[in-house]
Amino acid sequence: MYSLSYAAIGMLTAIFSITSTLIQPVFGYIADKYGKKWIAALGVAWVAVGMCVLGIAPGYGAIVVIVGFAGIGSSMYHPQASAMVTKVSGSQKGLGMSIFMAGGNIGYAIMPLLAVIIVAMFGPASLIYIIPPGIIVGLLIYLYAPRMDVDRKSSIDLKTLFSSFLELKGQLTALLAVVSLCACVCMGMITFIGVYYKDHFAGWSLLGYDIGVIGYAITLFMFIFANAIGGIIGGWASDRFGKKPVIVPTLLAAAPFFYLTFIAPDILVWPLMAISGGLMYASISPTTLMAQEMLPRSQGMAGGLVLGFANGIGGLLVFVTGIISDHFGLFAGILSLIGIILASGLLAMLLPGERARTPASTPVAGN
Repeated sequence: MYSLSYAAIGMLTAIFSITSTLIQPVFGYIADKYGKKWIAALGVAWVAVGMCVLGIAPGYGAIVVIVGFAGIGSSMYHPQASAMVTKVSGSQKGLGMSIFMAGGNIGYAIMPLLAVIIVAMFGPASLIYIIPPGIIVGLLIYLYAPRMDVDRKSSIDLKTLFSSFLELKGQLTALLAVVSLCACVCMGMITFIGVYYKDHFAGWSLLGYDIGVIGYAITLFMFIFANAIGGIIGGWASDRFGKKPVIVPTLLAAAPFFYLTFIAPDILVWPLMAISGGLMYASISPTTLMAQEMLPRSQGMAGGLVLGFANGIGGLLVFVTGIISDHFGLFAGILSLIGIILASGLLAMLLPGERARTPASTPVAGN
């Protein structure tokens, strides 16, 4: 529709990452300080409206602006919501966090496929008609999500929070680096899978229907849906076996499976994509919980750092993948992402053991 270069596509991902992730720690601090669940509710409605009006954008410049504003809604939602999940998950925090993330990934898996079908049938402007479900979900969060009352006397101030960061700088740096690299791979795959597989399934049919035109969307669906399933399994496994024993082997195993996915015959692409996506995302819930263990009195901020800041840095790196793809070919860009996921697995070996050390200046608050 707009004949965008790979770098321009990567730039959109980077811009969305800046507003949807890099500023999450700010909203995480607000969540820890004030605990207002309406912020999360408004965030859901905000991002739904923003992303759906892309269908009526008059050009690339307008898309850039809309994507940037839409990302703010995601920043509002995730830190508060991640703190809510920890509160209601009891002793199975890994499973609870993974189910929370799986819900988001299922939405990410369904929406591109749904959007392709709606646009193909009714045109890009028809996307505005799927705004109401997002507003309804925001209202349901406001009405039924748990209250996050904050004890102002025990809430952490910026000075204490900064001291905690300094004391745990080694652990936090390693953790945020791992999450950033994983986010780069995940966002890079989401950005370029559709482009890479656009013409791979020409002539394919299912029950007499030509699915070649949506084959790339099905491939993307398989990747993101597998993220959700792998995330749930990883969360359950982290409760049972520990966080680091899940993070390291799944990331190291994901790299060769991703490589096989992009060199295998087309008939093997979907199962291999599912395995690769599941392995890569199995580490997301354990890394988030590890951050919350490091900062037990600032769980909104911890969620903002992992789900937000680190993912934002990863999103910015996708722009580099776009540049590589423009200059050396799309497969070279894909190979760079596979190299990054391997590097993240090796770096994960530096993470702390089963329980991350908490700073002496930040005692663990009672539940």
